[in-house]
Amino acid sequence: MSTVELEGELTIHTAATQGPHLLGALEEKSTLRVRLAGVTELDTAGLQLLLLARREGQRLGSTVEFRDASAEVRAALAVVHLDGALEALS
Repeated sequence: MSTVELEGELTIHTAATQGPHLLGALEEKSTLRVRLAGVTELDTAGLQLLLLARREGQRLGSTVEFRDASAEVRAALAVVHLDGALEALS
């Protein structure tokens, strides 16, 4: 199992730099745990990145777990009615 801890903004301004880091941690038939406790802002670009990681994990036969979502992440997901889209956010 690998763990990636995302911190700060996960927005259009940071997605280009966060993306390779997050997707690079994916391994075939493994588990990637993404900790979101340090995320202070999430916009649609950041959300797209999280959904892309989940989809790429599925393609590789891997599991991507999202953990410890900050209040900001939970609020952003609730606004777009995707609070159930990312499993294991607790």
